[in-house]
Amino acid sequence: MGHKMGHKSKNLPGEISITNHKGRIRLRWRVNTERYSLNLPYSYTDSNLHHATVKVTEIKLDILKGCFDPSLEKYKEEIRLLKPKKQVEQPKEATSKHELLKQLVPRFNFWTKHIRNIDIDNSFDYLYTRRLLEKQGNLPVDEIVICLNRDQVAPTTFNRRLGFLKSFLTWLQNKSEITYNPLADVSRRKVKKKVLDRRKPLSEDEILSFLNAIQENTYCPSNSRFKHAHYYPFFLFIFYTGVRNAEAVGLRVKHINLTANTVEISETFARSVKGTSHVARIRKETKTDNVRYLPLNEELRLLLIKQIKGRKEDDFVFPSPRGMCIDDHMLQRRIYKPVMKALGFGDKDLYAARHSFGTRSIQQGISVTDTAYALGHSTIETAVRTYVHVEKPTTALPSISRKVG
Repeated sequence: MGHKMGHKSKNLPGEISITNHKGRIRLRWRVNTERYSLNLPYSYTDSNLHHATVKVTEIKLDILKGCFDPSLEKYKEEIRLLKPKKQVEQPKEATSKHELLKQLVPRFNFWTKHIRNIDIDNSFDYLYTRRLLEKQGNLPVDEIVICLNRDQVAPTTFNRRLGFLKSFLTWLQNKSEITYNPLADVSRRKVKKKVLDRRKPLSEDEILSFLNAIQENTYCPSNSRFKHAHYYPFFLFIFYTGVRNAEAVGLRVKHINLTANTVEISETFARSVKGTSHVARIRKETKTDNVRYLPLNEELRLLLIKQIKGRKEDDFVFPSPRGMCIDDHMLQRRIYKPVMKALGFGDKDLYAARHSFGTRSIQQGISVTDTAYALGHSTIETAVRTYVHVEKPTTALPSISRKVG
């Protein structure tokens, strides 16, 4: 099992070695002056080494983000998942205190606010899950799966709602308010991962053509009150950094450190269920609740010096022409999409800037770990799934060193 090592390990700081320990895969590494070891539940074979590579990258990413778990419990989770599931017996009765779905609504409100610590009125996911319970309120609690299946939604939306309701019903079961969880054995829907055309990455030439058109007001109507060029700094920033739209919208002067030559990404100014305008938005943490620091190249540095000049610490770095926050929804509809179409690049979402960054990062040889960190992913899986593509046939196969003797 995972434990701190003695003095035999000779790993350099930041290096994680993959070794054969009694026929099993073992990882060894150091953080600061402490040595660590973790045994993986796989035989040491070529076909199993990819498991070690994924675990190594996960640990390196955590060290990079400053959230490494010295107890190693986080990295043993996969081992626990390998244990067979116990068979759950299906009780005959599902409910005790609650019989109809509409009777669950007050408890769902309480659970969301006090257990999940979520403001339900500012969360699309939880609000629409509650509306689902209200809409199908006369169904028995036993038939909640029918309630879920009646709504024609995408598999990802179905899976999120299923996750919320499973957790909620488990909480009720633990409090003896229902006798069993009718969603306990319901499986998630399979999600077909495909990049939508409107989010497909742009080439460097396409990005430069777009930025030039914005800066030069090439497609800006002559009678427009606000010129496209006003938004050039915002567009340049998201293409150069790959940050989420709401992270760029909510970026404030205090997040720019010209001495360290970094920009801190630690909060968003996110749209809410009330809309996308300045007054409807809420200030919150990043999507994965992490803080990251991105280095500035010379072009970004000069741009940001101009943007923050004369502004207070809590002012927006990229304000609208009226001094409010940029409404990225309206910006996409009124400027971004029309210019993309005029350039012949098709119907593109603003989010394509983020996908372009991730793809460009991997293509230019930046490691998956560093790419995942820059994009603010909590694990490397998303970066691997989205940006690592096999585009050409392999020219060589890995060898196996034969020992003579």
